[in-house]
Amino acid sequence: MNMENRGAQMLSLLEALVRCPTENHPPRGNEAPGQAVLRAAYEAMGLETRMLCPADLPEYPAHPAFLPRDFAGRENLVGTWRGEGGGRSVLLTGHMDVVPKEPMPWTVTQPFEPLIQAGRMYGRGTADMKAGLVCAAEAVRRLQEEGFRPKGDVILESVVDEEYAGANGTVAGRLAGINADFGIVLEASGLNVCPACVGGLVVTLRVQGVAGMPYTGEEIGNPAVDIAELIWLIQQFSEKRMAEAPKPKLWDGTVQGAQVVITKVKAGECFEHGQLSAPIDAWMEIVMQSYPGEEEEDLLKDLDNFVRVRYHDPKGLEIRREYRYCRPAATDPMHPGVQTLARCAGAYTDRARVCGAMFSCDMFALTELGNIPSVIFGPIGARLHAPDEWVDLESMEVCVRSLMDFIRAWCG
Repeated sequence: MNMENRGAQMLSLLEALVRCPTENHPPRGNEAPGQAVLRAAYEAMGLETRMLCPADLPEYPAHPAFLPRDFAGRENLVGTWRGEGGGRSVLLTGHMDVVPKEPMPWTVTQPFEPLIQAGRMYGRGTADMKAGLVCAAEAVRRLQEEGFRPKGDVILESVVDEEYAGANGTVAGRLAGINADFGIVLEASGLNVCPACVGGLVVTLRVQGVAGMPYTGEEIGNPAVDIAELIWLIQQFSEKRMAEAPKPKLWDGTVQGAQVVITKVKAGECFEHGQLSAPIDAWMEIVMQSYPGEEEEDLLKDLDNFVRVRYHDPKGLEIRREYRYCRPAATDPMHPGVQTLARCAGAYTDRARVCGAMFSCDMFALTELGNIPSVIFGPIGARLHAPDEWVDLESMEVCVRSLMDFIRAWCG
């Protein structure tokens, strides 16, 4: 594909969004600057726009799907291209919040200074997932330029508070009745068409000590040594899950099974010139991936049973869930929406494989709360949640053209 075919407006909008530091720092977030930029783009296309704060819904915070946080200045953005009637609707949804710019340093550019280099755009949020939001807007803009008019509604949605297992913006949209006949979550799927995704459960494991130094003959347990034992046990548990957890057919082609990923380890004071002492405590954070059908209670039970039987001091170990269980989600891969999107994307790339996604997201809110058959489909990217995050620009063009063809075929 000729790289010159990329739309200048598409790249300009992505650069403008990446410059907005829409970081999520639970319980607060800073999505508003990005939503303002995207709203201006929606209004320039003549879309009906609506702002929606999760905390303004009557169901908040009592509804069990919500994870209460601070929503001051945080609103979903919805842009609707009204259909002429008689056609099926589609919801193209993504999140505006990004994870913090850390860890540092970034080597290619600074996190909120987008840079195009060798066919990629670098910057925090490029792949996760402002490129997906831009692809949806660009698809609508080009269809309008062509004079196409859909019969069914095309709904563009940019939600708040997806990161850190939030999903609150997506939950709010569904409870507010912003639903459709089919949904596309625009995460960076590598151009795979994913009618299912794994779940994610964040868990901390903590051990306590008494601190001090063993200079006087006093027995001082060292939590740093204990956490090393737990790291080894979690590695064994992850290998056991990948070997034994039944892998659904949609994940047949994945290299790995549902993993357990160690994301943080801490022991002692982590600042320069802190107290010289055995740590007073140590903890680690893990993310447990799960397949559709696996429940939170069973995952925690399996983890607890595996670790406590093998750990030298099970009574001194605390295991606690954090945030919420981002449930796995699944739509029938033979659903007409899935098959239509696969055909549309397959016309431009041989990467458009119908498969399960190996990451968790807020798709469960669409399928469970909105009763929306859905897929995950977006461009190629890498270094998500890491320095030097990037998105492939040619894959954005493939994504735009695929979405355009899908809207033509699905919305009529």
